[in-house]
Amino acid sequence: MYHRVIESKPRIQTHWHYVSIVQFRTQMKIIDKLGFTPITFSDYQLYQEEKLTLPKKPIIITFDDGYLDTFQNAIPILQEFDMKAVIFVMGNRRLNRARWDELDQEDVCELMTDEQIRMAKNLEFEIGAHSLNHISLVGLSDKEVEFEIQQSKYQIESILNTPIHTFAYPYGILDNRVSGIVSESGFSFACGVYSGSPKYGETKYDIRRLAINHNTSMLGFIAKLLLPYQYVEWLYHRAKSGRETQKKYSSKRASTNGQAKKNASYTNPVFEKYN
Repeated sequence: MYHRVIESKPRIQTHWHYVSIVQFRTQMKIIDKLGFTPITFSDYQLYQEEKLTLPKKPIIITFDDGYLDTFQNAIPILQEFDMKAVIFVMGNRRLNRARWDELDQEDVCELMTDEQIRMAKNLEFEIGAHSLNHISLVGLSDKEVEFEIQQSKYQIESILNTPIHTFAYPYGILDNRVSGIVSESGFSFACGVYSGSPKYGETKYDIRRLAINHNTSMLGFIAKLLLPYQYVEWLYHRAKSGRETQKKYSSKRASTNGQAKKNASYTNPVFEKYN
């Protein structure tokens, strides 16, 4: 999973989601040298339907948000290596900037135009939806979630004049209700980040991805490609989630017990004698 591919480091070092052009070209060269062949989700769908044979070492490269620099910087490098990728763009076509990523007025994150999205599609890059307005879907009502998901599909299909089948959750945040609505809205696949199964194909509507950013070293990148790194991340985030749940439960239990004692003391003067 990639986001931005930029020429140099941002002015304010708080962006986690970028790689430099030099890093990206090096990483694509590594993918090529190690014998991986980038495919799309559409390719995988054809494989499931027994209409396509996959290469020996398939890999799916994804880009979230549809930044202008994905079009200007990433696509030319991918073409150098004859590679495909999947680009998740915003359904609200009036959005020309990723304001959720901008830190101040000088930090402008431009997005791809309709024409650039069509050009990317014509270059055989798969286009997917990334919601309508890039807001977390979990906290919304059913109707709001349906609107964000279904309208993003409709708007993107309108500019491409072709169906789209893939979705990526904003911020990688989802739950069973949201993924269910994605499934019911006509998508075949949906991408999260850290929440899905480490085994590809087990969770079609919560596909786990390996995040690549400027802190990913060359050795780290190779490790993510060659080692079962997704299982390590899966175990880490599962353990982390368990610790957070236990902490929340312990805090809630302490609060509840404290309130129970207070209430019991108030209603029963001899409560404290036995507690």
